[in-house]
Amino acid sequence: MRQKIGSSLAAQATFQRLGERVRQARKARNYTLRDLENRCGVHRTTLSRLEAGDTGVTFTVFLSVLEALNSLADVELIVSNPHPIDSRQTTTPHLDANF
Repeated sequence: MRQKIGSSLAAQATFQRLGERVRQARKARNYTLRDLENRCGVHRTTLSRLEAGDTGVTFTVFLSVLEALNSLADVELIVSNPHPIDSRQTTTPHLDANF
């Protein structure tokens, strides 16, 4: 049987960390969930799921939220990294503290 995307423990942990970083960024900007909803057009329920680390939230939603938080450049840094990330690497790439 094919494994569901995002169902591995590593993927779940990554989504948890990303969700927490989104929550921290939102709170650092003094945005409520309603404020962020108005800025990115994503319903508060979905934003809550994203912040909770729900692996079912789409990457498109994640990018919309990052754009609303003025943090899209953080993802661009990862995407444009000329050095491929070794999956055997024991450390995870570090995003800017503002994200």
